[in-house]
Amino acid sequence: MKVIRYGVGSALAAVVLGTVLVPAGVASATEGFSCPTGTDTIQVPYAFTADGQPLLAGTVCVLEGTTRFSSLDVEAGWTAQVKSDGSGKKARTDVRFTQTSTGDRVELIYEPGLTRIK
Repeated sequence: MKVIRYGVGSALAAVVLGTVLVPAGVASATEGFSCPTGTDTIQVPYAFTADGQPLLAGTVCVLEGTTRFSSLDVEAGWTAQVKSDGSGKKARTDVRFTQTSTGDRVELIYEPGLTRIK
């Protein structure tokens, strides 16, 4: 199982590790999709091409500067379940993506100071 961890404040670490937290409107699973204004965008890759480009299960949007879930976009052939929306004591967004044809899963856990994709 591949787990990617990095501090939210470190964009350089995110790029080095292959996880991308970018301003809204830059990342997308579906062509033309962009997260709403006032949100941060998190790409959720399930694999990478030979040249390092992410193959996305989906894109998760969280309210800018928080861990509070806003919306998501799911790539064709994948489904998503929001397990936690960042409200309450945990302040954590947890979204599980499942590939419908294989049952493969990838999960985003986004909490203060830490992002994990496993």
